[in-house]
Amino acid sequence: MKKKLLVLGSNGFLGKNLIEILRLKKNVDIYDIYEIKGKNNLDIADYQELSRYFDKIKPNYVINCSSFVGGIAYGFKYPASILELNTQMIINIFRCSLEAKVEKLVSPISNCAYPGNISEYKEELFWDGKPHDSVFNYALTRRLIVALSKAYSEEYKFNSTNIVLSNMYGPNDHFEIERSHALGALIYKIYNAKQNNLNNVEIWGTGKPIREWLYVEDGAKALIEALKLESGSHLLNVGVNKGISIKDLAKKIAINLDWNGEFVFDTSRPDGAIEKRVDGTKFQSVLEWEPSIDLDHGLKKTIAWYVNNLS
Repeated sequence: MKKKLLVLGSNGFLGKNLIEILRLKKNVDIYDIYEIKGKNNLDIADYQELSRYFDKIKPNYVINCSSFVGGIAYGFKYPASILELNTQMIINIFRCSLEAKVEKLVSPISNCAYPGNISEYKEELFWDGKPHDSVFNYALTRRLIVALSKAYSEEYKFNSTNIVLSNMYGPNDHFEIERSHALGALIYKIYNAKQNNLNNVEIWGTGKPIREWLYVEDGAKALIEALKLESGSHLLNVGVNKGISIKDLAKKIAINLDWNGEFVFDTSRPDGAIEKRVDGTKFQSVLEWEPSIDLDHGLKKTIAWYVNNLS
């Protein structure tokens, strides 16, 4: 008998890609797929509404891709909304999952939840300091997921897994300036410069911060793999422990788009954490799985999708 798998936030960046993979025959043969696309479909922040839905479909598994989030600029503009709305959703998801006797809840966790003063993210360091100020409020809500996971396991024997992902990119990403991460914003700016014969592109900060990038299909596959984990509360990283500076990333994108202009760095803008790399060796060891799409290949696919769909 197939298991019922509910995906929350299936209209978002990660959620859309996850649904596409779940619709492949090898997964359809295992799961009956249900989804809550977004607030217009069902308001996860409304406990009564969410509870009725869980009671109606009685899912066996839940993958929670729902969140209210954007880039650094978005976080500075909506600090209270990010903290309040995400907290409401998280508490409701755990409570409704427990009441509906969900067998396992899987949540992707942004790597910004790690302490802001470390550069290599290992699971044992997760609580060793506060998140970086540039992402503080959103990071707190990701930490709440991890804390509730442990607390629900201890008090209710509830099973949940938290997968820390590198910065993701790929088809269906945000490419508008305010809501996108650095990679999406760079694609937007450089393509716009090419189309309008502009000679320079402005980049926030110094261009020196190093970020690690995970192709979104690999992130989605990791969440599906996580359903195989044993009972309990788990925190595992998915990453390749290899980063690239924002400046060098911009150069790669410019080459792919055949744009030969110059970059202007606005050093009055924040850089965020100087370096972020995610050690995914524990996940690889436990589940014998690792990301397969490298940055060069992923960039080509992402840029091609952007040019064909959003430009």
